[in-house]
Amino acid sequence: MTGRVRLPADCAGEIFRQLGEAMPNEGCGLLLGRRAGDLIEIGAIVPSPNLAEDAATHFEIDPGLRLRTQRESRARGVEVVGHFHSHPFGDPVPSERDRAEAHEPELVWLIMGMRWGGPQGLAAWRLAPDDEPERLEIEVVDEG
Repeated sequence: MTGRVRLPADCAGEIFRQLGEAMPNEGCGLLLGRRAGDLIEIGAIVPSPNLAEDAATHFEIDPGLRLRTQRESRARGVEVVGHFHSHPFGDPVPSERDRAEAHEPELVWLIMGMRWGGPQGLAAWRLAPDDEPERLEIEVVDEG
């Protein structure tokens, strides 16, 4: 399966800001948008507190936030199409833990590698249990 992610520049900027503020811990949030064939169009992000016990090396999106966001999104004709998180002092590739916790293969995993100097790369992935991660093309677009 192939896929592309279209990410508005303002959403990318907000993701960078949110994940930078979370340093040295992992930051996280939800991606809202629409699917059209192999294209996933991100329209908005919803930052989440990281509820993981060890937030320096793991992330856990607030399940209540996710349920509320799913309900509210459907009313607006969009859906949760994925989530984003950071790898402080790491690369934008799925970790072993990410792969082990990938139970929804339809979701996009947007991962940003971070250092104290700022973002070190952004990559989108589709993760399915027992499969190799599939890297998705990202197109950052200026919608102004």
